[in-house]
Parts: sequence; structure tokens; C-alpha cells
Amino acid sequence: MDKELHVFEEGAYLLWGLVILTCTACGTFLLTGSFISSGWDFMKLRQLSALVLFLISFWGIFKVSESHYHLVLFFDDDLLIIKIRKGKIQTDTIKIPVNEIESLKFSSHFSRSSKEALFDFSRSYHLMYRAHSGADYKQLLNISSGTITLKVDDIADIMRFITERNPNIHIPREQADYFNL
Repeated sequence: MDKELHVFEEGAYLLWGLVILTCTACGTFLLTGSFISSGWDFMKLRQLSALVLFLISFWGIFKVSESHYHLVLFFDDDLLIIKIRKGKIQTDTIKIPVNEIESLKFSSHFSRSSKEALFDFSRSYHLMYRAHSGADYKQLLNISSGTITLKVDDIADIMRFITERNPNIHIPREQADYFNL
């Protein structure tokens, strides 16, 4: 039986959690006494502000409960197949001949500042590959249905999985040393 690698997107929702809590608390505070008093009117600034805060809170709940990506990588002969699922729905399939991959690396779309950490949990890091026939690097996980956030450790696991099948793939020394590839 061929080996499969499962990679799950992880989300950090500290900001959305804070937004949900703050908007719900402020909206509730603004509505204090509104249902009891005889001055209930939808056009008052307090009620409109509370409605806007509750809408932001509900939008935050929607964002937090959104399904994450699940990648399944496996080989079919010399073909690397990556099935991309969002929740239980398969959204995309990527097929790349593993023998055509000359080099793998992960890189950021944006240059790092001098005080920034070397690697982070960010949408800006992508796994890139270069084929024997091309001079430019392309995104390995180019998802047409959206963007994916992977930890750099997950990207290293994918690189390790691919290089087990084709050990002749070049990986930049700094990245190979850092992740023992």
C-alpha cells in the first residue's frame, strides 16, 4: 500500500475571538433597558449601533466556524497527486510528475524585515517547485478556490514526503539543514 500524507490547515482565531466578545458585550450594553423603556425605536443611534455590533459579531462567528483545508498527498506511479478538501468537499486536485520536479523551496512573497523571525505562521509562505523544463519557481499548492495557511513545519513535511520518492530533488541548504531534510 502506498503511503499518504495528510496535512490539515490550522487557524489562529485570537483576533476573531476578541472581536466577537467585544462586539457582543458592547452591543448588549447599548441595548440595556431598551426593551423595558417606552423609548424603543429602531432609528435611535444606540439601537442602530447595537445592531451593527451584533452583525460584526455574527460575521466573526461565521469566520471562526468556517471549514479548513485538508490536503491528501500520495503517489500514483510517478505522479504526485494532491487532493484538496475544504471540510468534506473536495475542491481541487493537483497532479505533478515527481520526476519533473528539479527543486523545492519555501519562500515568502514579501521580504522579511531585519527584526522579523525567520519563519512564521503566515499566508505569505508558500511551497515552490521548479520543473526541469522551466526556469521559474511555481506554487506547488496553487489553490484556485482560495488561499491556504500552512505552518512552515507542514511545508517541511510535504517537502520530506516528496523527496523520499525522488531524493534527487534540490532543496536550498539553509532549509534542508533547518528541517533535517
